[in-house]
Parts: sequence; C-alpha cells; structure tokens
Amino acid sequence: MPLDTQPGGSAHYERMSPSLLASEPPVDAPSYHRSPEWWPALYQHVEKRFASLRTWRWSWWRHWGLLAEFFLPRRWIWLVVPNRMWRGNPLNDQIIDSNPLQAVRVCASGLWTGLTSPSRPWFKLGIALNSVELDAAAKAWLEDTEMRLYTVLHQSNYYAATAEMFSDVVVFGTGPTIIYEDDEDVIRCYNPACGQYYLAVGARFTVDTYYTEESWTIAQIVEFAGLENCPVEVVKLWDDGTTESELVVCMAVEPNFALPRTRTRSEMSAVPGRFTYRQVHWLKGNRTDRPLSIRGFHEKPFVVSRWAVTSNDAYGRGPCMDALGDAKQIQVETLRKAEYIEKGVRPPMGADPDMKNEPASIIPGHITYVSTAGQKKGFWSLFDVNPVWLQHLVADIKEVQERINRCLFVDIFMAISRMEGVQPRNELELTKRDLERLQVLGPFIERFEQEYASPSLERVLRIMERRGLLKPMPPSLRTVPLKFSYQSIMRLAQRSAESIAMKDGFVTMGQLSAAAKAAGQPDPMRRVNLDKSLTHYLELNNFPQSCVYTDQEVQQQDQVRAQVQQQAKQEEAVSQLSKPAVDAAKVLSQTPVGGGSYLASMLGGGVQPQ
Repeated sequence: MPLDTQPGGSAHYERMSPSLLASEPPVDAPSYHRSPEWWPALYQHVEKRFASLRTWRWSWWRHWGLLAEFFLPRRWIWLVVPNRMWRGNPLNDQIIDSNPLQAVRVCASGLWTGLTSPSRPWFKLGIALNSVELDAAAKAWLEDTEMRLYTVLHQSNYYAATAEMFSDVVVFGTGPTIIYEDDEDVIRCYNPACGQYYLAVGARFTVDTYYTEESWTIAQIVEFAGLENCPVEVVKLWDDGTTESELVVCMAVEPNFALPRTRTRSEMSAVPGRFTYRQVHWLKGNRTDRPLSIRGFHEKPFVVSRWAVTSNDAYGRGPCMDALGDAKQIQVETLRKAEYIEKGVRPPMGADPDMKNEPASIIPGHITYVSTAGQKKGFWSLFDVNPVWLQHLVADIKEVQERINRCLFVDIFMAISRMEGVQPRNELELTKRDLERLQVLGPFIERFEQEYASPSLERVLRIMERRGLLKPMPPSLRTVPLKFSYQSIMRLAQRSAESIAMKDGFVTMGQLSAAAKAAGQPDPMRRVNLDKSLTHYLELNNFPQSCVYTDQEVQQQDQVRAQVQQQAKQEEAVSQLSKPAVDAAKVLSQTPVGGGSYLASMLGGGVQPQ
C-alpha cells in the first residue's frame, strides 16, 4: 500500500470534495488489498491503547454527561455507535431555565472575541531575541508573513473551529482541534464532540496523544481515504450502493515510536522515522487487511485547549464544573415556580361527591350546574397561593442566576452594559477597572496562548512554508528564532494602561518644558529619549510598522537634513562676507557727481546731459 508520507506529497483526504468523490471509479477489491507486514502489530497496538484510554476516560465521560445535560447538550455524544437514527431527537429536555446556556454563550463568545477575533489583529509575528536589531528586509518579511498568515486563517474554517472550541472548553474544560492540510483552503480544522475523543499526556504533562471514534457513512469513508485504500467490506457496500450506511472509524495520532516486538521481527515502524508523529485511521473492532489511511507529520497536527489542569491529568476542568450545582438548583426552582403560579391560575379543585357523574368545567365562560341542597356544593379550591412565598422563590432564582453568571464571567464580558454606580471619569480609570476584572482570566489566557494559540499558528505557518506560500526568508532572519506575541483582552488592557500613562507623561513633559523656557532654566525634556519613547508608544498602540521609518532610513534622512543645514549655513556665511561690498556699491551708485552718479562716472558713463 502506498503510504501518504512522502515529503511534499499530500494525503488523499487533503483533496476530499464532492468532485473527488464523483471521480472515484469502481475497483476490483481483491487485487488492491495486500496486508503490509507492519499492520497486524500496529492494529493490535492501537486497539489495545484505545481500550486503555477508554477505561481512563470513564469518570470524565460521566462528569461530561452531567455538564452537557444542563449547559451544552448538543456537544456531547454518550455512545458512538453507527446508524443512530435517533440523533435528531430533542437533547435539552432537562433544561427549563436557559440562563446556564446563555451564560455559556456569553463566556465563549467573549473569549473568542477577546482572544482570536477575526475582526482585529490578535497576534504578531516577531523574533524571540530582543537584543537582535532587525534590518528593513527582516521587518518587511515579518510583516508580509503575518499578513499572509491572517489571510489563510480568514479563508479557512479556523475561526469557526476556535468558536466551537471555546464552547467546549468553557463547559467541559477541554477543547481539542486537529488541523489538516487542504488543497482548497490551505488548512482545514475539525472539532470532535465531547465523548468522541481520548487524550493522553507525555512526560512533560502536555497532551501528545489524540484518539477519536466517529460514525462515518460509506460515502464519507470513500471520499476520505479513496476507494483504492478502502478494505473489502467498504468496497462491497460502495458497489452495492449502500452509501448512507455507517461504520465506526477510529483515528490515532501519537508520537512515532517503534511498534512492539513480534516473533519474527525485533521492532517495526509503519511511518519513516523522519516524522515526529504518525496518524492512522481504521475500522473499529474490524481487523481489515490494511488501514484506511496512515500518515506522518513533521509537527504535532492537533492542539488542545484546557481551562485548568490538575497534576498530570490529560483532561481539563472548566468553570461550568463549579456552576453545576447552581445549574441543577435553578432548574428545580424554575419548575417549582411554574407549578406555584399554575396553582394560583388553575388550582387543584375539590367537588361534592354528588357531582361525580355530572358534567363539570372550570374553563371561563362554561357553566356547571350544581344542586343547591346541602351546605357545600360545587367546586372549591384546595390550594390558596401565598404571594409572599412566590416573591421569595423569584428572589432566590435571581440570586442563583447571578452565581452562575459570576462563575462564567458574564459580569466581565458585559462590564460596560452592566456597569452600575458612578461612571468612570476618564479613559485611564476605565482601563484600570477592566484590568482589575480581567485578572481572574489571566491563568487561562496564559495557558491558552501556550497550549493552543502558539502551536496552532506554528502548524499553519509550517504548512504554508511547505506549500511555498511564503516569501524567501532574508539572510538576517535565518539564524534568529521567531515567536508569536499576542494582543489578547488582558494584553490590550495592560498596554492601554501603559499607553495612557505615556500619553499623560508626554503632556506633562510639554508643560514643564514650556515653563522651564519661560523661567530661563534647562529644558527637562533632555532627560527623555524621545525617539525610543515614540517607538515604544507606537508599538503599544499597534501602529503599522510599514508607516514607520527604519533606523537606516532615519539616519539617511538625518544626514540629508544635516547636509542641507550645512549648505544653508555656508550660503549665509558667504552672504555675510559679501555684504560690505554690496553696501559700498550701493553707496557709490547713489553718490551724485554732476548730472550722474559717482559709480556711473567710474564705469565710463560720463556726465549725462540734462
């Protein structure tokens, strides 16, 4: 079987599309399926490890089920089985009060907008060594590469995938994304639902293993792997036209270590050792004669965002785990409130036994005939609603809602619209308030930048480099390590505070400079490096580097300006030296001699007749 591991080559699934599916011809299955010698050992390894990961994940899976029940039902699959005809059934029957769902949307949307917003720059490509002075070519390359990277992210589904990831990480504490190369969009991102993925960590306590199981139709399998790579079972179903029948497809992405020893060989490798990671797709529990796909990667093809981690746990813990008790309580209290109101509007009724077989109604406008014989005939209410208790119930529901909102940081992301009391007096005060509130999100922001943002951007950058989508790197950058810096909501708040402080400092310095000149004292501005101050101020405000002169250009302009000033001084000196002669000539021209001037007579003009 030809492996999709050639340098510069592409896997079949990188080109999958409806047009590719239409071009798939029927094949003679027996002639194409030869089992590679390494496949039995690899199949035994991935199936065994898959079962082990399932066992370790079981307690998390039960916890996720409770979270999904009250916060995000659509992103949890309780059991991955093929041909689930009930998947369209309602998933949120347990939700009566939608406040937890709305809080999740606000929190996830706030994180997405603040950390990876597609409408504004949120990262910057630079160098890791601040001591290195970049030339004009290096700065131009960094700016051009950054622009190309933004273009690829916008034209792919990267931002849609990150939006889905933030919902998962807020509710379940964990949000994985796998990034594939794609012929049409350069990259393509996929987010498995909670319950479909399995994770494991390495010795550095970072996630380095990623398994999934998903139900795919026969058409999807053929489009993904290519008919020539499909096992006999899939080819037969395809030839029979059973394209919508489903099978469970498993995927394993793990470090490319050697396979376990067998009786015949000491060790084997399914993917060449030059690749850091390997990926294999196979049919779950079905030892076919070959895998659906096997692939090697130079860098880790997936990223995992985790809200908070305990020790060496592979899965994270999110804020919804803290609000789970409140979410349960608010559903019960909202149900009780509805029952309480209904008892006031339509209370349980008592009736005389004589009316058991008589027509009766409590609908407005209807008539019920009751015998007047006896002391108590007809209907009467068995329950009298006390409005005081209803007020207490409503107040407690509001209190629980506020606790849920605080757990999910709704007050932070809706700070402006929910601001109470005295409004901020200036921009600096508003910025400091935002910074104070955002401190609670600091640990997650740091973890997100390290675990998700940087690896995903590096993965996209490497894909673009292999596909020739970047300009050649200038020689001055080839030995300098690159890094991404981020402009998240906390970074922006910090930079805004520093920027406003510098602006106030500039105003104060200008006032002191004018006062010093008026008093005849030395100018205090001499203590400030204005060039460096302006450069730092522009960096804080994300001023485009293309609009700023480089150090070389500044030096050239300074030299030209100095030359112009020097030339002006020389011309002024010459004019000062020639001024006495000019004045003398003027005097001679104005001195009268007979009927003319003395200067005219010296020049031979003589005395002109009058």
